[in-house]
Amino acid sequence: MPALTAHLCIDYGTATTSALVSTPDGRWLPVVIDGSVTIPSGVWLDTSTSTLLTGAAADNAARVRPDAWLAEPLRHIGGEAVPLAGVALDPVEAVAAVLRTVAAHATASAGASVGGLTLVVPCWWGPHRRHQLRLAAGKAGLPEPLLIADATAVATHWAAWSATPVKTGSCTLVINAEASGFTLAVAQHTDDGVHLLAHHTILDSDAAHIDATLAELVVLRAPGAGPQVWEWLAAPEQTVARHQLLDAVRAAKDSLGPQVPRAAVVLPDPYPPVVLDHEVLGVATTALRQRLPEAVTQVLAAADTRREDLNVLLLTGGQAALPGVADAAIAATGLPLIPIARTDATADGAMRIAAPHVARMPGPVAADEPAPQVKYRLRSLLAPLLLAFTALTMLFHTLETAWTRDNGGVPYAAFVELPQLGISGLLIALAGWANGTSVAYLLHAAATTPGELAASTRIARRTLLTAAAATLALAAAFGVSASAHFDLYQDTFPRWPVLFALPVVVLTAIAGLLIARIPPADIPSWVRDCHTPTVATLVAALGILINSAGTSGTVPDILQPVLSLATVERLGIAILGIGIGILITRGRTARFIATAGLAVAFAVLYTFHTRDYYLWAFTTVIMWWVLTALVHTIRAASPTIDTRIRQLLR
Repeated sequence: MPALTAHLCIDYGTATTSALVSTPDGRWLPVVIDGSVTIPSGVWLDTSTSTLLTGAAADNAARVRPDAWLAEPLRHIGGEAVPLAGVALDPVEAVAAVLRTVAAHATASAGASVGGLTLVVPCWWGPHRRHQLRLAAGKAGLPEPLLIADATAVATHWAAWSATPVKTGSCTLVINAEASGFTLAVAQHTDDGVHLLAHHTILDSDAAHIDATLAELVVLRAPGAGPQVWEWLAAPEQTVARHQLLDAVRAAKDSLGPQVPRAAVVLPDPYPPVVLDHEVLGVATTALRQRLPEAVTQVLAAADTRREDLNVLLLTGGQAALPGVADAAIAATGLPLIPIARTDATADGAMRIAAPHVARMPGPVAADEPAPQVKYRLRSLLAPLLLAFTALTMLFHTLETAWTRDNGGVPYAAFVELPQLGISGLLIALAGWANGTSVAYLLHAAATTPGELAASTRIARRTLLTAAAATLALAAAFGVSASAHFDLYQDTFPRWPVLFALPVVVLTAIAGLLIARIPPADIPSWVRDCHTPTVATLVAALGILINSAGTSGTVPDILQPVLSLATVERLGIAILGIGIGILITRGRTARFIATAGLAVAFAVLYTFHTRDYYLWAFTTVIMWWVLTALVHTIRAASPTIDTRIRQLLR
C-alpha cells in the first residue's frame, strides 16, 4: 500500500510567503512558521558557514548585517548571481532555501511527506522565470510543481467563497498590490475554471520604490535635516543606517490604520524622530494613484473587454491598504470593490485549481461535515454569564425597591423605576448577543477546512437566531415577573424590558440571517468589530445599582455611618458616567479624559429629579453601539454596499 502524502501549495511572494497544506485525510492547514502564517521571503547568508537563514532568523540577522541580506529573491530569479557580503549568490539557491523551510514545516503539520506541490507565480512571468522556479523546487527536494498565476488564484478564491453564484463568461478585474508592484489582470470565469485574458503592471509601483520615496519625504521633513542628509544616507558606507531607516519607515507605514492615524519614524542621530501620517503617505502614492486610470484602460484593451463585461473589482496584496488606492481603483473602474484580506487567499485559490478532488469537498457535497471540536471554557462564558447575572440583579433590585398602594389589601398601583426595569431587559439581550458571537468566533477560529467553516457558519446561524428568540422571551418574562410580583397584571411592566431589549434582539436576529453571507474566514474579524461592550456595560450597571441603593435607602447599615445617602447617589451616578465614557471612547488618553470628565459632570449636576435622564443617556449610547454593530454586520455580509451607496448618491 503506497504511503499517504500531503499536497503543499506555496504562495511565494516578493516580500512575504504563505502556504497551505492538504493533509492525507483532506484537512487544509495553514503552514505556521515562527508562530506566524506568513514569513519574510528573504534570506540571509551566513558567510562563516555558507548557509542561508530564512524566516524570522534571517530578518533579525539582517538588522545587524544588512549587506548579507537578500530581501526579495523573487525579483532576481532568472537573472545573474547577486553579490551578497562579497559572495555571488544564485537566486535559485535563495528561493530553494525558503521553499525547503516551508516544506519542512508543512511536513510536520500534516504528519506526512509532500507528494504534490503547487506554486503561485506572478501572472506576467514567462517560461524562463517559471523554469527557474521549477529548478528551485528541485533543489529544495520537492516534486515537480504545478504553477498557477496569482490573478487566476485570487479570482478562483473569490468565486469559491462568493455569496452569489458567479455567471459563466463574466470577467473579473484583479488588482494585485504586491510588493513587486501593482499588477492589473482581467480573468474570465468559464465552465472549466478561471482563465487569464490580459495583465498590465504599473511602472514604479513596487513597495521598494514607495518606501524609498516615503523615506526621502520623512528625511526632508525632519527639523535640521535636508537633501544633504538623504544624499549622505545613499552613500555605500551608510548601508546599515539606510537599512534601519527603511525598516523604520516600513514598520510605521504598516502600522497606520483607522485606529493609528500617525506613527513615529526614528532617524539616525542627531536628528529627532519624525511623525508619519496618512497625509505624508498620500503624497508618496500620488503618482501611483494617478496612473491607475490609464492602467485600467490598457489592460481592458489588451483583454478585448469592455467595462460593462466586468462584474467586480478584487483588490489584494500587501499594498492594498495604502490610503486612496481603493477609492482610486473604484473611480477608475466604476466597479464594486471587494478587498481580499485573507493572507492565504491566493494559496487557497491555487489549491482549488491544483487539487479539485480536495478543494471541492467542502461545497454542497460536504454539507454534513461536522464543525470543529472546540473547548468552551469559562473565559468564553464569562461575558454572557456576567451580563445575565447583572440583568437578574437589576431586575430583583428594581422590584425590591419599588412600593405599592393598596385598597383593603388589594394593590391598585405600583411605583417602579421603569427605565431601570427596561435596562434589565437590555442587559439580558446583550448577554444573548455575547453568547452568540462568542460561539461564532470560537468555531470559525478553530476551523481548518472549508467544510468545517461551512458547518461552523450553520451552527453560528442557529445559535444567533436562538439567542435572539430566547432573550426576547426572557425580557418579556422579566416584565411578567414584575406583574406577578405586584399582583398587577398590566401590559406596562412587560412593555419596558421588551422595548429596551428589542434593538439588540433585532441586531442578533439580523446577524443570524446574514452570517451565511459573510465569508467564513472573515467572521472572527467581524466578531472583533462588533465585540460586546461588556466592561463598559457592567461598570454602568454597577453605577445604576449603587445610585438606586441611595435613592431607595437600601444602603447596607455598615456603610451608612460613613456615606450619606446623597453621597451614595452621586457616587453611583459618577460610576455610570465612567461606564459611558468607556463605551464611547477607545484610545487611552481619550478614554481617561472622557471618563474623568463625565464622572465629575454627572456627580456635580445630579439631582434626584434628573436621575432618569442619566439612565436614558446610557441607553442611547448602547443604541448607538447597536447601530454601529449593525453597520459592521451589513458591510461584512455585503462588501460592495459602500460602493453601491456611493454610486447611488452621485
